[in-house]
Amino acid sequence: MRAYSRSHATLRTSFATACLSLLFMGNSCNLFAQTLTIQAGSPAPDLQCPISQPPARPKTTPPPIEELYEIPEEDLLLEFIKSLPHAAASTQSSVGLFSKLPKSRPLNIGLWGDSHAAANFFAEELFQSVSLPKDKVLPRFIPPTLARGGVRLPLRKQCQGQGWKYDLAYVGGQEGVKFSRGMARLTSTINNSYQWVDFRTQGQQPNLRGVDILYAASAMPTTLGIAIDQLPEQLVDLKLNERGAIQIQIQGGLMSTLKLRLVKGSISLEGFVPAYAEPARLYFDTLAIPGATVRSWKLIDPEYFQALGNQTPYDVVLLQYGTNEGNQKPFDPLQYENDLTASLQNLRRIYPKAVCVLLGPTDRGTLIARSSKSKPRANTQKDQTQSTSTAPAIAKELLIYSRIHEQISRIQQTVGQQNGCGFWDWQRAMGGPGGSYAWLKQSPPLMARDLIHLTVAGYQASARLFSQEMRLEEAFKSPL
Repeated sequence: MRAYSRSHATLRTSFATACLSLLFMGNSCNLFAQTLTIQAGSPAPDLQCPISQPPARPKTTPPPIEELYEIPEEDLLLEFIKSLPHAAASTQSSVGLFSKLPKSRPLNIGLWGDSHAAANFFAEELFQSVSLPKDKVLPRFIPPTLARGGVRLPLRKQCQGQGWKYDLAYVGGQEGVKFSRGMARLTSTINNSYQWVDFRTQGQQPNLRGVDILYAASAMPTTLGIAIDQLPEQLVDLKLNERGAIQIQIQGGLMSTLKLRLVKGSISLEGFVPAYAEPARLYFDTLAIPGATVRSWKLIDPEYFQALGNQTPYDVVLLQYGTNEGNQKPFDPLQYENDLTASLQNLRRIYPKAVCVLLGPTDRGTLIARSSKSKPRANTQKDQTQSTSTAPAIAKELLIYSRIHEQISRIQQTVGQQNGCGFWDWQRAMGGPGGSYAWLKQSPPLMARDLIHLTVAGYQASARLFSQEMRLEEAFKSPL
């Protein structure tokens, strides 16, 4: 390995701190850490992403889903909503879970889930519900999915070049690929692939005294180019076949932006760990991925998960899954229960003492085929099979996903309790099966027109309900 000594930065290997952390956690010392010490420069302007041509659309692009399916007719929908029984949310078994959290220091919370959590509207409203301004809530860990569609993180901006691909834990079947807490890897073998990040939030001043870049082992000789703010790019060689971290430390000031470039070789990014100059009131990591299922936790290797960038255990672990499992045809309750059990057992191997809460799936509605408004059929977004229902069966068809989500919620409540996890019934908070239609008719609408996702207002309303039912404001009262 080469060492660089230039006017702005010095690079050195540093094993001691990393090894001590890993040994303390009971893992072998398999972390190769390099420290890049950089003299602070002038403040960085906002990132300006390079202009790139959008990829050409395939000639066989299928028509948008809204051209094939639509919301049931107004009169039918209103009559259906009136016929629904009202269901009150019940969270009594989970209310006291947050009451014993420490109040003498900032808490560490991690939220894993699917697209409902990845958009971050739910989490942001949670902060508001306990009177925490956004700039006082910071992430401990930035996952490699920061540029993935449907993911919103508390960053001012990011730019990602071409050549990257994702490996995702919930997909499974990737031989030799293991995952840390981001449940994903961002990989490239294309020279000059870049990832730029502005770690400031909107309106925030620079607050970083450094950042760790976490990466997986590579079998190819690899060199990265790293530029901080407006300073010159520095070259860093990675050690072959070693998983590790590039620990960037800023002297004489703070940093705002990081520009990373693959000069040669292969890089699999596992995430970023920021080091703040000013502490937060709450540390909250959003680690959700659109399309994800709880099966991610079943497929991970707990030892690998813990061995890098996980030195600060979470006080609270929130798991929000169920919608994508409910979309699988046919839905197998027994298989889902087995997957959930294995997943929570793995979670408890990693976070044995954390407060754990499962957030059940939302309610979900059914769009109907435009060709026959009197014959609704299930919209799976993948398998659009024609229903043979007649008018008297409309109610049954409109609740097809609601009933599956109801099953999933009951399984989550039971299996969660067996593994020391609380449960919040998001579907019942929306009024129970069929609540998605009632939320769609609210003003403003709380349900999106796909009858799967919520609107921003819907996620915000859900967060307030969660906060009230779980008594978060009382639990988060702090002298800080």
